[in-house]
Formats: sequence, structure tokens, C-alpha cells
Amino acid sequence: MGKRLNEKTASDAQQKRVKRYKPMGDRIRNQQNAFEISPGMKGFFVTCTRHKEKKSAMETIDLLEEYAAKLYPGLEEEIENEGADDNEDGGAQDGTEATDAAAGDIEDEIAREVAGMKSNTKQKLFRYLNTTIDCIVFIKCHRRIDPEQLVEYIFEDLTKTMQRKTRFTGRLIPAKAITTSKIDAIVKGAKDVAKDLLADDAEPSTFSLVVNIRYCDGLKRDDVIPAVAAPLDEKHKVDLKHSKYTVVIEAFKSICVLGLLTDYTARRRYNLQTLFDEPAAAKDGENVKATEPDSQSGPVTLDDSKPEDAASQAAE
Repeated sequence: MGKRLNEKTASDAQQKRVKRYKPMGDRIRNQQNAFEISPGMKGFFVTCTRHKEKKSAMETIDLLEEYAAKLYPGLEEEIENEGADDNEDGGAQDGTEATDAAAGDIEDEIAREVAGMKSNTKQKLFRYLNTTIDCIVFIKCHRRIDPEQLVEYIFEDLTKTMQRKTRFTGRLIPAKAITTSKIDAIVKGAKDVAKDLLADDAEPSTFSLVVNIRYCDGLKRDDVIPAVAAPLDEKHKVDLKHSKYTVVIEAFKSICVLGLLTDYTARRRYNLQTLFDEPAAAKDGENVKATEPDSQSGPVTLDDSKPEDAASQAAE
């Protein structure tokens, strides 16, 4: 009788312990899905189909790697050699003070294994970072890659070949600068992104703004647009339909991605899906209509949508 009572008491205690430590498991899962983007990074802002974020990231990285190999021939090999040189120096320092030959061999072997692991990390030109937001993906790139140059190169080629290379990915926007989602930081970042347009010797041209805001408390379109447009408006003319240059501002959570793109409307808002729609319809002799909603058909836009509306708009 006493034995059964003890077993029951032990079972109850075990259940209490499980309930007590359950919240810790939730914290661990939350930490694994932490927001990973921070100001100062370079990369690519990507929209995609809901629940296909990782697949979109994989196919986008494949696309970026394909064109990076053409635009930057030999870069990956150079980066690998740089990593090997750095690691070899570190390994030499570890082995110079070893007096025992056998111990030195073991230390050298361990050092080479560690160096190999570090080298594999350094070799990655592109890396997927979690945004914790449905339909939004961010790809971080190596410091020696120019996101703006690479995206322009990709769309120049795709416009000529009209060959679809992705299935789940929508807009591909270069992150020329990343700031916090505060209005002052965004204005400063926009000036840095558009510094060539603000230069004294810059030729007058046309510009527009694309402003999308997601999950940013206190950040409003009516504050962002006039503040960013003011310095550009002194030399250039606003053209909402066929501007030569478009400053893209994608603010979400605590950060803001900024990019400068050319022929934004003609290239279908740099959308890897709708880019191919218009030529296909034109070949069939059909009337071509914009596929995006009326609220986002103009360059000056804002996405203040609620979380449940984000999926329908993100891939556009």
C-alpha cells in the first residue's frame, strides 16, 4: 500500500515538473525564431507566398548565386582563399610553441578541422535570415557584393530572356542600406541611398517613392514621404507612373530596408512573377492589365495592412 502511494506521489510530482518547465520550452523555440536583421547589413528584401518562406529563400539564393557567378567571376574562389589564408595564419600560431612533435601534430590536425569549419561559413555569399513575418524573406550577402548592381543585372537579363526562374518569390529588392525604423534614421538612410541624385553635378531627372510599412508602431506614411521627398524635389521632378529612379522604403518591425531602383514600373515593380505576365499577354494580342491592386499600382504606396492581410499583398 505504501509502495503504491509513493508511486502515485512520484507520478504527480513528475507531472508538476513537466508543467513547470513547459514555458521554458516555448522560450527556446522563440529564441530559435528570433528576428535576425540589424542596421548596417547588406542584402535583399524578398516577398513570397505565405508558408513558402524557406522555399522562396532557397530558390532566391540559387538565383543570386547564378548571376553573381557571372557578374563577379572568381569572387567565391577569392573569398575561399582569403578564408584559408586567415585560418592558416591562426593555425601556425597555435603550433609554433609546441615542443612535443606528436602533440604538435594533434594540435595542427585539430586546428585544420576548426579552420575548415570556419572556412565553410565564410564561403557563403548569401545567407537566409529570419524576419519572423509571413511572406517576407531577407537574404544577407557578402560585403563584397553590391545588392543594387546584382539586382539590376538580374532584371536586365530576365527582361531579355523572359525565362522564369522562381516559383514562390515575388518582389526582389536590393537592400542598399538598412536603418532603424525611426523617421530620422530613414531620412538619413534615404539621403545616403540617393546621394548620386543629390550631388551638385547630378542631371535633373524624375523620381518616385515606394513606401511599405509593416508592424511599425508610430511610423506613418504622411511623415515618411514628405521628409524623404523634400531633398530630391529640389532638383528632380516627381513622376508617379514612369519615373527614372525609385527610392524603395520597406519598414518592418524595428528596421527599414532602403534601395534605389531604375525603371521600377517598366520592370513590374521588380516582381519575379508579374515581370513575365505583360509580354505573354502582348504576344497573344490581349489587352494588358496590371495585376496588382489599384491601391498599389502607383509608385507612391504604403502597406499599413493588418497581419491577416499581409499574405495577399506580400507576393505582389
